[in-house]
Amino acid sequence: MRHLLAADRVRFGRRKDLWLLVALVPAVLLLLFVMEYNAATTPPNPFIDLEPPDPVAEAQIRDQMLGEWHQQVLTELPAFAFPASLVKVGGDTVPLMLLAIYLSAALVGGEYEWGTVRTIHLTSSRGRTLAVRIGLVAGLVGIAFATALALAAIAPFFLSFEGAPLQGHAQPVPNLFWDIALRVATVLPFVSVPILLAVATRSIATSFLLVVLFFVADIALTGAPFWASSPVPWVPGLTVTGSILRLLGTSDQLVKDVPAGLSNIALVAWITLPVVGAITLFKRQDLTE
Repeated sequence: MRHLLAADRVRFGRRKDLWLLVALVPAVLLLLFVMEYNAATTPPNPFIDLEPPDPVAEAQIRDQMLGEWHQQVLTELPAFAFPASLVKVGGDTVPLMLLAIYLSAALVGGEYEWGTVRTIHLTSSRGRTLAVRIGLVAGLVGIAFATALALAAIAPFFLSFEGAPLQGHAQPVPNLFWDIALRVATVLPFVSVPILLAVATRSIATSFLLVVLFFVADIALTGAPFWASSPVPWVPGLTVTGSILRLLGTSDQLVKDVPAGLSNIALVAWITLPVVGAITLFKRQDLTE
């Protein structure tokens, strides 16, 4: 395993495009965090037009609206302060998912298009070779995620609200490590599924297209309205999207209909089974063509 990892480090360690993407994703996540903070803390500019004009009533309405906004902001600020900022940034996983899909398709499917797939496994078994490549992809995504968390830990100390440091609103997060680990787990299916499709199609473009179609179908199946009235309302909690939404608690309907343990099992299956399938298929492929 060690020599395979060293070989991949030599092959991809100097690829500036990969490291640019790995560095770009945390920057995007930080930008989204700051933009959301600015949007939350920017006072509204309500337009009030009474007929007939009444400056006193307009001022009272405006003050009331600003007061309600101020109270709402005070309830939202703890989510932007450290350590809750880690969960906040970690929750914006779409850029990480896109990075995982691209790296999986490019670094696995690319071996077929480059013709190097016939030689990369000569010094070790095919299973180990692909397992190391899967670990490399997951590791690059993990580096991007860890960098984003590091930026999320620093950024709140440079932010303020009404002249006071944002950290003055910090609150403890009881399940911090579990919340972060859960968000890491939600990204892993976007490594395993694309890798299986890349091995099956032997193409970057085709595997990427099938990945997009797969997850579009997955989202459509999860959001189909007929599940609520069906005798099996827990089925949406078994899809990739549904298991993620259920475990993150962002869908009240799924929280109501699907046990957390069922979605836990589904998410683990979406992480492990495609990897097992990819390795099994890779071992049996004819790579002499």
